[in-house]
Amino acid sequence: MTRTHGSTPPSFLFLQGLASPFFRILANKLVAGGAFVHRVNFCAGDVWFARGIDKKVNQTNFRGNHSALKETYHTLIKEHHVTTMILFGDCRPIHKIARDAAAEKGIEIIVFEEGYIRPGWITCEFGGTNDGSPLPRRAADIRKRAVTLTDLTQTELTQKKSVQPSLPNAMPPRVKMDLQFHAANLNNFWWFPNYVTHRPEKVYAELKGWLARFWRKRRYRTENEALIKLYETTKARFFFIPLQLTSDFQIREHSPYDGVPDFLGEVIASFAKKAKKTDTLLIKSHPLDNGMIDYRALIATCTAIHGITDRVCYVEGGDLAGFLTASKGVVLVNSTVGFAALKSQKPLKVMGRAVYDMAGLTHQGSLDSFWQRADKPDTKLVTDFLKVVRADSQIYGDFFTNLGMELATTVAANRLLTGPEGVESEQLL
Repeated sequence: MTRTHGSTPPSFLFLQGLASPFFRILANKLVAGGAFVHRVNFCAGDVWFARGIDKKVNQTNFRGNHSALKETYHTLIKEHHVTTMILFGDCRPIHKIARDAAAEKGIEIIVFEEGYIRPGWITCEFGGTNDGSPLPRRAADIRKRAVTLTDLTQTELTQKKSVQPSLPNAMPPRVKMDLQFHAANLNNFWWFPNYVTHRPEKVYAELKGWLARFWRKRRYRTENEALIKLYETTKARFFFIPLQLTSDFQIREHSPYDGVPDFLGEVIASFAKKAKKTDTLLIKSHPLDNGMIDYRALIATCTAIHGITDRVCYVEGGDLAGFLTASKGVVLVNSTVGFAALKSQKPLKVMGRAVYDMAGLTHQGSLDSFWQRADKPDTKLVTDFLKVVRADSQIYGDFFTNLGMELATTVAANRLLTGPEGVESEQLL
């Protein structure tokens, strides 16, 4: 049943999404479900991925300066009787302005993000994601919510798995779509002269970084492969550090750090001072790191200063699950790897602000104390927490493959048309 506001169907305003047709597919399904849909294009890349959108969708090409954006949002909300804004990520400058406008007008916001639980899931939440997520932040509230979610029997789990198809590798289409987005944006000079990307680096600078990373990866390939094999297969006494993108809003908005190098410096200094001499530190690069920071050189310099060069290793690639299983604990800022670490029952220290950072799940003491006596997560609370996260914020699918987008947009459209009360509880598989 379509959600209504009085006797009027809902009216959705789409803002910027990923370099993907996901929002276009979702918009078409909402139109088919009887809703009114409107869309704002901020750059040529947005227009490219709007190709094939239903003709009933009203589109606005915003070509002004950011100073005029709030007034534009207010005008669109009023003219189209907007009831809900839909956007990807709630920290982009154009979306922060939208959040303010929505709050002033009393309309709801739906935020999509990469999945908290990966791979194979995307995040869809009412109000915000990550540090702005409406998910419970206390153990008592987690347990209270989990009780309302029915546990599936083993037979039901088997049946659910059988109807949940495996998703293909999303990386190849993601790279292709990203290139298409940047290629289309070469036309911004004429079509969207005032567009300012949320990314901190220029495209040509990132390309230079990717080339540098590729060269370094080839140069250290033999050493890297040997280290990966060692740490994946040997249950050594090591702590695991999964790096995030220094440009990630999780770092820029939801942490005390200016960038990942600041985080690394603090962790290495603390490890040198307080960790046991028999312990080592394994630092893993992010798979989408653009190479603009030479972490191998940075880590070598930092560890040399503290005299622990032989106790700290850096790898690119490798099996994340294998590293987690073999490690004795994980330190991160607020990466989604934290969800995987909890599922693996690993002691976890969070250095930023994360939805899973709470007593019973993560180490609540200092970083210095973590190396000596890391608090293990409460097994039952982890199970309850992941159950709640899956049910209240995750949708099976992805943003880039045809199958993943079809599955995810079908569920998302149903949720958006029925509202929060219509969200069907997704159980842990």
